[in-house]
Amino acid sequence: MTFHRETARFTLVGISCLALAAAVAGCTGSSDGSDTGGAGGSGAGTGGASSVSSGTGNPSTTSGTGNPSATTTSGTGNPSTTTTSGTGDPSTTTTTSTGDPSTTTATTGAGTPTGACPPSATFCSDFEGAGLPEGATYRPSYQAAEALNNMEIDASTFHAGAHSLHVKPGGSGYDWRMLSVPAPGPKFWARLYVRSSVDIGQAEHNAFFQAMTGNGDPNEGHNVEVAEQFCQVLLNLHDALVLQEGATAMCGSGTKLPANTWHCMEAYFDGTQGDVQVYANGTKIIDKTGWDKLDFKTFSFGYLGFHGPARSMWYDDVAVAPERIGCGS
Repeated sequence: MTFHRETARFTLVGISCLALAAAVAGCTGSSDGSDTGGAGGSGAGTGGASSVSSGTGNPSTTSGTGNPSATTTSGTGNPSTTTTSGTGDPSTTTTTSTGDPSTTTATTGAGTPTGACPPSATFCSDFEGAGLPEGATYRPSYQAAEALNNMEIDASTFHAGAHSLHVKPGGSGYDWRMLSVPAPGPKFWARLYVRSSVDIGQAEHNAFFQAMTGNGDPNEGHNVEVAEQFCQVLLNLHDALVLQEGATAMCGSGTKLPANTWHCMEAYFDGTQGDVQVYANGTKIIDKTGWDKLDFKTFSFGYLGFHGPARSMWYDDVAVAPERIGCGS
């Protein structure tokens, strides 16, 4: 795959509460998952006053697991639910019936992503330049002077080429070390190769990348995080969670991504409809429709730690574009 080479420049961004799934090393195959909602907050506890609805019946049915301050929803049972799958160009849609006349599945496009950076990409870097990539800003901005102490171009670990972006370990508590880049609009795709020194899918809330309505600084606008919690990858928006397909708000129900392995992760954010999809190594693990409608301005990646553990993160071949980029071969 080819990438636009980037030269130095930088600033910071953040993350919130999740845990990923589907540890398939490689980037092959794809299987659909349906949207589920999370049982939020910053703990991995079970039993509390929070509302968790399962996706095989009426969403008014609840069970009490999770953090009492958070709500978990899962909407795959109500016949009025619409499911959107993003397997191509999000500007093209095809609607097919699934049996019940009040239930439809909208398939987004039928493009053929190649893994290469499209000309329309608003950011694309293989981190082969002399410094941090042009067009990326280190966040939080008040720590910009510490940027080169917190992340670096690494020649010892990489997915392709000879370098990657290494986000160095911070503390075991709150730790925001991110790069923010412009989003193409409220609807876009991101593709990242990600590696962690510990499993991606810890019990407590930390985040890795996010779509943001603000400029990338903490507490600026609304952030849809691709995060970890409950020993899985999930979505987090102000402690409202969307779990993996078939998972519950407890460890052992979702899938982790193994440590010290490169994983191709893709995410589709459609702020106009409130739809979010997440893929790991070509397999769709999260498919949420009709969530909050948000005007995304920024995409950020790196590490947002709330509970630790302290870890190293590596990113390579990161691209953001209006259309799906794919993992390539």
